[in-house]
Amino acid sequence: MEDLKNRLKLLESDLKKLENRLKKGLATGTRKDWEHILHQTRKIEELAISQLTILRLQDKKTT
Repeated sequence: MEDLKNRLKLLESDLKKLENRLKKGLATGTRKDWEHILHQTRKIEELAISQLTILRLQDKKTT
């Protein structure tokens, strides 16, 4: 769970940086910035899917 929280904090930080650039009228980020955000988002999604799978299996075992 701590890993997920850290990933979410990093993603939030990256998005805030991009938002600040947008407010200043600058480009909203480089290709590398967006690839980094996409990679972080995928990792969070993969972790969430695995955790949901584990929870469903645990539910099936208890019922």
